[in-house]
Amino acid sequence: MIIPIRIADANIAFEEDILKTIGLGSCVAVTLFDRERKIGGMIHFMLPSKMFSKAFFNPYKYCDTGLSNLIMQMEQFGSRKYRMEAKLIGGANMFPVFIKNKEESIGFRNVDMAKKILRENRIPVIAEDTGSDYSRSVEFTVKTGIIKITSYKMGEIQY
Repeated sequence: MIIPIRIADANIAFEEDILKTIGLGSCVAVTLFDRERKIGGMIHFMLPSKMFSKAFFNPYKYCDTGLSNLIMQMEQFGSRKYRMEAKLIGGANMFPVFIKNKEESIGFRNVDMAKKILRENRIPVIAEDTGSDYSRSVEFTVKTGIIKITSYKMGEIQY
């Protein structure tokens, strides 16, 4: 079954499922995969931290709260951090004309926060397609652990 992951959303899937998200500009998708248990998870978050917002309604809008929740959900379904591996997609600087220093872009800060949280949880990043100035979409096939990234600039890439 194909499970759509919308903006500010996350979900867990099992062996026969495919997690799919579209329209990753400065947003970032993180996939988590437990090869032994064949459990996968994906989050599509917008901002690095809830401190960037006055209102806090949806934890999956933010990397700091959403990615931590996704890790906990994976554990509730029997996965363990030491078996998880991560892949990062997105984090583009969609307006390089206005933001010359990439470190100031939301996309860069989103990727940076995701790496920080994964590092703190000792979850290795085994593949990454981030940055630049173009949008991406991603499909994660849980049975194989393979992600397929599509974009107008790079076509189709698999990790």
